[in-house]
Amino acid sequence: MRLWMAALGDETLYEADLPGCCQRSANGAEGSFECPSCGAVWDEPQPMWAEEDAFMEGPRERKGAA
Repeated sequence: MRLWMAALGDETLYEADLPGCCQRSANGAEGSFECPSCGAVWDEPQPMWAEEDAFMEGPRERKGAA
C-alpha cells in the first residue's frame, strides 16, 4: 500500500484512502500524478532522514583545531 502526499498542503494518505477519482489516476503512477477529474496533484513522500546535531558522529564531523 503506497502513501501519497498532497502537493499543496500537508495531507498524506494511503492510496486506498484517496478520493475515488484520484485512486484511478494513482494506479500505475510513479513519483507523482495529477488527477484529470479534480485537478489534485499528489507526490510520493520523500524518505525521512535524521538531522545531525552537535552530539552525533557522522561523515560530516570536522576534526582539527577548534
